[in-house]
Amino acid sequence: MKPWQLIQKEICYRKTGFGIGLLCVAIAIASLTGALTLLRVYETRTSEILEERERETRAEMDRLENDYRRIMRDLGHNVMILHEDQSRSALRTVGHPDTFMPADYVYQLGHGGIETLNHLLPVLQQRVTWPEQEMDVILMGTPGQVPVFHLTRFLTEDGESYRNPIFRAIPEGKIEIGHAIATDLGLRPGDTITLMGESFEVHRVNRAQGSEEDIMLWCNLDVAQRWLDREDQINIIFALECICDIEGLGAITDEISAILPDVQVLEFSSRVIARGEARQRAEQESRRAIAAELAHRTQMSDELRGFATILVPVVLAASGLWIFFLILGNVRERESEIGILRAIGVKESVIAGIFLGKAIGMGLVGALIGYVAGVLAGALGGGGVAHGSVWGQFNLTLLAVALLVAVVLCAAAGWVPAMLAAQRDPADMLRGD
Repeated sequence: MKPWQLIQKEICYRKTGFGIGLLCVAIAIASLTGALTLLRVYETRTSEILEERERETRAEMDRLENDYRRIMRDLGHNVMILHEDQSRSALRTVGHPDTFMPADYVYQLGHGGIETLNHLLPVLQQRVTWPEQEMDVILMGTPGQVPVFHLTRFLTEDGESYRNPIFRAIPEGKIEIGHAIATDLGLRPGDTITLMGESFEVHRVNRAQGSEEDIMLWCNLDVAQRWLDREDQINIIFALECICDIEGLGAITDEISAILPDVQVLEFSSRVIARGEARQRAEQESRRAIAAELAHRTQMSDELRGFATILVPVVLAASGLWIFFLILGNVRERESEIGILRAIGVKESVIAGIFLGKAIGMGLVGALIGYVAGVLAGALGGGGVAHGSVWGQFNLTLLAVALLVAVVLCAAAGWVPAMLAAQRDPADMLRGD
């Protein structure tokens, strides 16, 4: 009878002992593969969570950026561009710029590829007397906002105007009036007024601002230019500075000067700083949340690794001892059969091979069972099911490691009992029987 047939008969004869041995090997290999799988799944899940948090942070930053953009848009322009010869003291004294520049400047800015400006609003501003009402007002002539044309995400499909402008163009034949003027004269939208000998419909009454804006009259630029004899001229370009990093405050001057070298730039820095600081705080909070998540999961991973470092060797050692005693007990129970085999001439190597082969077979089968159970347990414990990654945890490398460990464990545990069985004197075995 061939050795492998003897091994098969030996296994069939001692099914209970073989089954217990399989269970020991399966538990040992399951603890090994389960620990390795759990750590791998946990680390993979950690990477996924961090990537997800990064995506959420970027999305949150985009959302906040849009929110800040809308808030700053609603707060109004935060940059004023004047001619370089405009005296700032005269500006405060007179109440409006008295040095003019070509109206074309705003279009040069719009086509200049500037990155930190948006919502350009050219204005011709001057304090005048409303002759029909004998009232001093500030006349504001504008054609409406001029786009920064390369920032197409803010523009309509034709690329010629803003989807959500800060200041909408005033329709032809209409006028907008400040809150104080409307209150003093009892005017409402839809009323008709006479200004400089011409009739206009009140298009809108602006909200109270508590500033000079309450005594402003807004009309089309060409009308103001005609009244003030300033054809093709303006004296202010309002704009919205869009920087998100407050360290860049002031850099806008260099950008504008590269396009319009003969202008000066006044920034309403408090609005710019408020926007930048708010965005920075939001980003810092998001980064802190990601760092805290990483620290927490790293700590958990270290704890799992430390636990596995202790548990796996203990389970392997315990399983090895259990297999050793199982095979040793099997050898002692089968001394008479072993003696007979030796007496009829079966070699020592064949006897040893039967018990070693049984141990190795036990290791191979138990390794397969333990491998599947360990991978499933590790994947389930690491949350693999929720992310569709259970079957991805099965791999040939881990299977090879499981089989090798199981074979070495069982061969080592069965070596001594197999040698005892092979080297005993058959006469002693039969005499004892």
